[in-house]
Amino acid sequence: MRELELVSLDRIQETEEHDLILAIRLAETIFELGIWTVPIAIEQSTYAVMDGHHRLNAAKLLNLARVPCILMDYQKSGVVLHSWRNEFDISVTDIFMMIRNNKKYPLKTTRHLFNPSIQEVSIPLSLLY
Repeated sequence: MRELELVSLDRIQETEEHDLILAIRLAETIFELGIWTVPIAIEQSTYAVMDGHHRLNAAKLLNLARVPCILMDYQKSGVVLHSWRNEFDISVTDIFMMIRNNKKYPLKTTRHLFNPSIQEVSIPLSLLY
């Protein structure tokens, strides 16, 4: 079973660009609900986002201190990596190189598939400030 952790936003590394308008809309929805429902999937050794760039940026817009995350390992967690874009052939090595070089892929480049899928949660926002 994957464990949920509340991770400080300043520890999490982005690996892709995001759409600010989508992040704003998501922040508004999260604020209206008053709960966080989908954990961010992050790589356990680098704290790099596998899935959840818009959620991470929504959390920043809400001035949250931490967010619910599932820490995962590419080899041990049943993660399959693809690209949404035909012009990119992405490997785990490529992602680690981007992290080391402090670079980001364009919006919607990486696609991570999780087996089993990430389960929803219900964490009050008051616990995340």
